[in-house]
Amino acid sequence: MKGSSDDTLIVGGGVIGCALAAELAARGQRVTLLERGEPGGEASGAAAGMLSPQVEAHSASEFFDLALESRGRYPAWASALFEETGLDVGYRRGGLLRCAFGDSHGDAEGADRDESRTLFASYAWQRRAGLAVEEHPPTTLAVELGGRLSPEVRQAVFFPDEASVDPPALVRAAWLSAQRRGARLLTGVCAQRFRFQKGVCVGVETDAGDFSAAATVDCAGAWAAFDPSGRVSVPVHPVRGQMVRLRLEGPPLRTMVCSDEVYCVPRPEGTVLVGSTVELVGFRKAVTAEALERLIGGAVALLPELRSAQFVSAWAGLRPGTPDGLPMLGESGIPGLFLATGHFRNGILLAPVTAWVMAELLTNGHTRDLSAFSVARFSESLAAAPSGRTDGNS
Repeated sequence: MKGSSDDTLIVGGGVIGCALAAELAARGQRVTLLERGEPGGEASGAAAGMLSPQVEAHSASEFFDLALESRGRYPAWASALFEETGLDVGYRRGGLLRCAFGDSHGDAEGADRDESRTLFASYAWQRRAGLAVEEHPPTTLAVELGGRLSPEVRQAVFFPDEASVDPPALVRAAWLSAQRRGARLLTGVCAQRFRFQKGVCVGVETDAGDFSAAATVDCAGAWAAFDPSGRVSVPVHPVRGQMVRLRLEGPPLRTMVCSDEVYCVPRPEGTVLVGSTVELVGFRKAVTAEALERLIGGAVALLPELRSAQFVSAWAGLRPGTPDGLPMLGESGIPGLFLATGHFRNGILLAPVTAWVMAELLTNGHTRDLSAFSVARFSESLAAAPSGRTDGNS
């Protein structure tokens, strides 16, 4: 491995790294990807797989535009992966129902009206922009989701274009796609620090030797700040998220459902993924009783029949958070070193567009304006922060 040189070296074998490796290999680049564990073994494999930019957006932004474009790329990407690898990544455009509960105290009827107006009003700008947003008044909720929705839900907004995928299947397909296109994919190789020559990044040092490349891309997720030397500032910190899988009785749900507390993502085989927490606990990837109680309680409040659902499993993953919750894409400020990390809760959603914009930059030397996602946006705040601090709002 020592002495070998590639066009691009990718650190991190989650969905972002695998998708980028496949895209670059398809463009004729010599690509090596290094993964410390197993492909998708961290945040990518632990995700619920929601492709839902609309439900969390309350105003237009460059991030929202990027997320919408990425969601729009999914049908073609999922189809191409199936044709190439034979793996179904579970893409389903079943929509998402965003629910609000009534107030059981005081003037309940007036409170319901106020909440209903507030809920739909917060998304009215999307309808004016031509996006699909449907208001569901209380009179229609009795039949919503086949009668499974709680009667305490007083209003809901439906986003018919929101979708989902099966993240473990997606990572496997992206990994296999990259491999079949000629990328060299190595597991069990832990990057330890970047290598520099005359101020230029020329690869990484690993526990398996040195790797060299004309360009190095840090796609290492929550571990993106792996270099302890201090020469590279990658303000990423781990954010734990816990998830529960339950098995419903009766026919599978067809639509994702969420509230302020939880989201419920159905799977075709009849299970429902319930998530997720946002916890700043360092690299402790543990499942806690407190989180499971809160998640299951929130899910039962939405879908009361989950009280009798079979518990299948629970797990935790570490998302890559940044001080402002947005990803870092593009040049790092150091020649030869690029960043595609910090996707926080949106790694699955943003995988296809991230692979595209980064491949454009790495093969053509230019891409769309990524200034909103440049690591340079943190330089002033990081300079003012105490040494070594990389935490922030999630």
